[in-house]
Amino acid sequence: MKDTSLFRTLLFLFSVWLLLPQSTSAQHLSMHEHAGHSQKNPFMAMMDTMMTKMEAAGGSISVETGFITQMIPHHEGAIAMANYQIKYGKSFVMIQLAKSILAEQTNELQKMKLWLVQAPEKSPAIDPTGFDKSMAQTMHLMMERMPDPTALTDTDHDFARIMIPHHQAAIDMAKAAISFSRDQQTSAFAKQIIASESIEVEQMSAFLNE
Repeated sequence: MKDTSLFRTLLFLFSVWLLLPQSTSAQHLSMHEHAGHSQKNPFMAMMDTMMTKMEAAGGSISVETGFITQMIPHHEGAIAMANYQIKYGKSFVMIQLAKSILAEQTNELQKMKLWLVQAPEKSPAIDPTGFDKSMAQTMHLMMERMPDPTALTDTDHDFARIMIPHHQAAIDMAKAAISFSRDQQTSAFAKQIIASESIEVEQMSAFLNE
């Protein structure tokens, strides 16, 4: 009986020992697969960072503050993508456009940050829930319009294909601000965004259609 019990114990320990290398290999494979899936197109990774910052901005106390606090990380995302395009792009047309976007949105970003310091609140939102819902819808549409990540293989085309829905979201956000805001300064700034970014969307669309 003692020999049988000892044999069973040794057999169990031997079985565990055999399983250890397999378990370790499986763990390494799982980590490797996870690392592979986590690798993203650089522009899409920047979009993820932007979305996280926008979500952290929270709801709106006023239309004006809500619009600006959402637009700041949105502009920061465009600036990051423009910098990447300037550094790694090959198309002269897209590099020049990226430089234009960088200069334009850096200037607007500074103005928005200054606006928050000088006038953190404006008029109460006519319909805070409606405004926040409208802003959330623009983000939902933006992500729906994004290209399939597996099809992103060329820096210049990737920049245009991702920046178009990004810009369109800014246009939609600006339209929401105009609809809900009663502040003339905010409406004027929103109209400026609509005008400049609509032109850039046309330029990127023309590049993709060449």
